[in-house]
Amino acid sequence: MRTLRPISAILLIVLAFSITQVNGQVSHTPLFDGASAFSFLTGQCDFGPRPPGSENLTLCRQYIVETLESFNWTVSLQNFTYKETECANIIATWSGAVNSPIVLGAHYDTRPNATSDHPSNQSIPILGANDGGSGTAVLMELARILPTTDRSKVELVFFDAEDSGQIDGWEWIRGSVHYVSELTSQRITTIEAMVLVDIVGDADLYLPKEGSSTDSLQNVIWSIAANLGYSSTFVDSPGGSVYDDHKPFLDVGIPAVDIIQVPFPSYWHTLEDTPDKCSAESLEIVGEVLEVFVVGYDTENGTFLPDTPYVLYGTLVVIVLVIIIVLYQLKKKR
Repeated sequence: MRTLRPISAILLIVLAFSITQVNGQVSHTPLFDGASAFSFLTGQCDFGPRPPGSENLTLCRQYIVETLESFNWTVSLQNFTYKETECANIIATWSGAVNSPIVLGAHYDTRPNATSDHPSNQSIPILGANDGGSGTAVLMELARILPTTDRSKVELVFFDAEDSGQIDGWEWIRGSVHYVSELTSQRITTIEAMVLVDIVGDADLYLPKEGSSTDSLQNVIWSIAANLGYSSTFVDSPGGSVYDDHKPFLDVGIPAVDIIQVPFPSYWHTLEDTPDKCSAESLEIVGEVLEVFVVGYDTENGTFLPDTPYVLYGTLVVIVLVIIIVLYQLKKKR
């Protein structure tokens, strides 16, 4: 019996791996509806400014909880007190699932003062359509449209008390700091990816790679965006580092990515952060990318299965080339 040379054996292994990748191909057409997400954005803004501890935020919290429950998610409140202010993170899981490998997060509070506005406006709270409303809207729409077979992969967390930093002695990101402080060491090891969406609704959305995010996870998400045709929005260039709700996760060793527009829009922390600055199209772009990420996530192996025709076509080309080379090697031996 003739034996193949080492190079041929290696090529056959590559061939087998390539076939496995094709068979593992995820076929999913995004269902995310930007118009629906935009309605969730305006639904929050209908309550007015929503700073921590306010009646407006309490009513908005009830709106978010009831909406999630209408989509059959199991919702709980993680209550905490900061600076004598009663706050609450909203946590949604699917059918009581525990140890979901992906945490998707956004903050739902808004800044108590328009600190970047004209001095005469700086004591007035902002509406926060984009900064607070947009990320929350994306998560709410994902809760509506994610296939039920994939919902147990994710835990949706809406953080309170993110945006009051440097006002009346407050620090930033208190909700996410509290959430992570309550995680057990065992739970920390089961969270394989944390993805934060913040300030993602701008009509002229521009999302470079946030500087402190986990590179490998970030590259997967930006690759999905490129393959969906969104490379002009998810820009493959470095952005600034942002002190945001993903940081407490990074601090305990959890891979985390902040999807955020940097530099911030000109109306950031001003009274002009209103729904007319946002668009359903921008929300849909971000939502589709996250939807494909979740659906394509392989919970057994902790890896992302490719979900684009480009990967499939590239794999098929590799297979053809491998077959040609192997056959050529066999012919030379005769």
